[in-house]
Amino acid sequence: MSTQAKSNMPAGLSGNGALPSWAPLALGLLLLYVPSFYDMFTGLWATEEQAHGPIILGIAHWLLYRNWGQMLAVSEGERGSPLGWPLLLLSVLVYFIGRSQGIAIFEIGSYLGTLMALILLMRGKRALRAQWFPFFFMLFMLPLPGSLVDMLTMPMKTAVSWVVGNVLYWVGYPISRSGVILQIGQYKLLVADACAGLHTLFTLEALGLLYLNIVRHNSLFRNVTLAILIVPISFISNVIRVMVLTLITYHLGDAAGQGFLHGFAGMVLFVSALLLIIATDSLLRFGASDKEALPLFASDAGPPALSANYGPLRMAIPAALLMGAALLATIAIKPQKMLSDSQPAIALETSVPGAFGDWKIDPDAVAMVPSSVQQEKVAAIYSQTLSRTYINSRGQRVMLTIAYGSNQTQSMRAHRQEVCYAAQGFQIRDLHNENLVFDGLPVPVTRMVASHGPRNEPVTYWFTMGSSVVRSYLDRQIVQLKYALSDYIPDGYLFRVSSIETDDKAAFALQDAFVNDLMKHVTPSVRAKLIGAPA
Repeated sequence: MSTQAKSNMPAGLSGNGALPSWAPLALGLLLLYVPSFYDMFTGLWATEEQAHGPIILGIAHWLLYRNWGQMLAVSEGERGSPLGWPLLLLSVLVYFIGRSQGIAIFEIGSYLGTLMALILLMRGKRALRAQWFPFFFMLFMLPLPGSLVDMLTMPMKTAVSWVVGNVLYWVGYPISRSGVILQIGQYKLLVADACAGLHTLFTLEALGLLYLNIVRHNSLFRNVTLAILIVPISFISNVIRVMVLTLITYHLGDAAGQGFLHGFAGMVLFVSALLLIIATDSLLRFGASDKEALPLFASDAGPPALSANYGPLRMAIPAALLMGAALLATIAIKPQKMLSDSQPAIALETSVPGAFGDWKIDPDAVAMVPSSVQQEKVAAIYSQTLSRTYINSRGQRVMLTIAYGSNQTQSMRAHRQEVCYAAQGFQIRDLHNENLVFDGLPVPVTRMVASHGPRNEPVTYWFTMGSSVVRSYLDRQIVQLKYALSDYIPDGYLFRVSSIETDDKAAFALQDAFVNDLMKHVTPSVRAKLIGAPA
């Protein structure tokens, strides 16, 4: 009688008892990733630049749901693959690093790896192959490191700004351009990442691939060609959006441009992109037939069946325990305290002397006032800024900028200066790394020459985190991890000196002398923060 009862029980609920094998896996996923996605929804994904993230997440899960029936059908009778274990171990390790150190691309990227590993473990390779497109689609929601986005986005923003500026000038509008800043009439507009950046390109590329997946063309040529053409379609759509936003601001005012109509311009972007994709697809129809090619993106619809056999419970429980261990380890190591709260506060205005050695503040220097958009960006990263121009007895001038940020996690880090200068229309050349030596201590610095028309500005700058000077992305991660092990979130400084000088070599030598003089006249604690020297 007991044998008959067991045979009537749904396969997915049998496991080793009444507990369905998918239940511990679902619990592990919820415990790991609900806090992560909550932080993303209230943090990065709430910003205009990353607003595509939750949309892609939702569509990807719908695609998983739609393909579920096909996945169960093709993997019927197949045993789980042991390859799922190393992938799961790697994924929870990446989650641990990303969650504890605030590295969003690791934290959210581990979600893909964890889901893939669980499918491999419980249903095998054919099941994972059936779900390849939803996982590929999820790649577009990953938040890339800011330094990489800045490097890849700047050429696109500059090109969009150039096209918009020239087109509107040709039709008679009073517009000029400096880098990615457009001046039309009395209004100055900064072409931001959300308007013409890498995030927008990713969103539109995802939109195009989703279109291909839905229409299900069988022609390889048609699918590949359309996927490639989405890049220029994205560029044209960005030009249309920035042009619409610029005209709204010029005719209706800044409040209209930054208010509801700013969102309307975003709608224009996606509507124009979708129309261009459909139009391009229609043109490609005349050059490619769908009759003989094998389907690329087609999949059978079918909802998830909770009563299906999702694998043995003996595989599900260790996997769930591994996810639980990663969660506990993350809670144990994730820093909760700010390093800035554990040390005496440093006020830049009073800690940096107005006169020292042969240098004093230039009373004739005119401070440049950044735009409101730039001020908002600076305020979001830095809690203190100091900008001064010093002059010596020979009439030589050095511009000094020091900015302090109390939170140097991944999303709040200072930006590289070559990106900031390029955004304001400067041409960057001779970008290189050197060591500036103070009292026998080498300080790793970055040097470049920024030029804008007749202005030639050699620049020296560096970043600190805690009491260490950091140059590369890896340097920052190592320092951040070191402080995390002590339960601290590090603070940091940007230190920059520059000169208006045609002789680059002489300008850098003058900046070295200025920095050495300055460091001799600040307190040891301030010097330790600014150049990583022992206090």
